Amino acid sequence: MSAKVAFISDIHGNSPALQAVLDDIQREKCAEVFMLGDIVNGMDPHGCVQLLRNWGSANDVKISCIKGNAEAYLMTPERDSLRKYDEDWNQEVIALVQWFEEHLSKSDLDWVASFPDTLRWNDAYLVHDSPIDRIQSQSAADIKPQHREWFFHGPGITPKMAEPEWQTLLEYMDRENIAQVFCGHTHLPFQREIGHRAVCNVGSAGAPLDGDPRPSWVLVETAPGRASDHYHPPRGI
Repeated sequence: MSAKVAFISDIHGNSPALQAVLDDIQREKCAEVFMLGDIVNGMDPHGCVQLLRNWGSANDVKISCIKGNAEAYLMTPERDSLRKYDEDWNQEVIALVQWFEEHLSKSDLDWVASFPDTLRWNDAYLVHDSPIDRIQSQSAADIKPQHREWFFHGPGITPKMAEPEWQTLLEYMDRENIAQVFCGHTHLPFQREIGHRAVCNVGSAGAPLDGDPRPSWVLVETAPGRASDHYHPPRGI
């Protein structure tokens, strides 16, 4: 028996857009929702966190979240020690993340802290940016391990990614026995199938950058024994 699963990403504190997406997901009677990161970085971080948590409980829908770069920044330990780096971008990010923290409750922060960096779902790999970005983010030996994520902003996966980069990704998928990758980060929704592998960028629910202002999300209909059987286009509304 098939079931419907929703994938959303990059809410960016846009609670009205998130509500519209959740309404759409509810109409589709999805059994599970995967949130691929960047919930809190926008005008209404608390509202978005509460909306996700309350909606899932109220509708008996399982919601599984992974960290985006925003959540990773928020959970960075010893942030005060980063002030010694006086680059303008660094000071701006410190101030911004502090603002997010001040507008989230302790319960919100505890919930966000529980997110893993990635998830495996059957034969699919769920990541905010890219599996390759996750590897490279930990490669800066001259930066403390707890601060490497702060200084790394991966490019993610785009429809115009160079073929050598696609090849690196596909080789990684083969090594790790990954049939599909679901991601966000770039705010550019697309799906690409290459041989027996598939990559789906679900776009952005709160801040689309593909020229279409509507929130983007992906609906997947599953079949027994398979992570996915049929994709709906990455534009749910």
